[in-house]
Amino acid sequence: MDVLRLLVKSIVEEQRQIMGPIALEQASKVLGLRITGDRDLKIEINTKNPVDTLSQLVEKYEELFGATSIEVCKEAIKESQAKVSPTDLPAILV
Repeated sequence: MDVLRLLVKSIVEEQRQIMGPIALEQASKVLGLRITGDRDLKIEINTKNPVDTLSQLVEKYEELFGATSIEVCKEAIKESQAKVSPTDLPAILV
């Protein structure tokens, strides 16, 4: 779950640099995610399917800005330097 928390935080922070507060609003719409804090985000995850939760997060951003948002999410994952297998990522991020 720590890797998922790191990925979510990286994605939300990267999107926030582009979208501003809308990034937090969209993330808060994902079932199982709770994000608090302003400068230092605190991520709480309550999900049985982390891959699905990550997919839902990326899809929220995609709804607003299309394919560009997906690329931003992929870049955020790379920059996070998290050790994550492609099988642990939703298809939208592979």
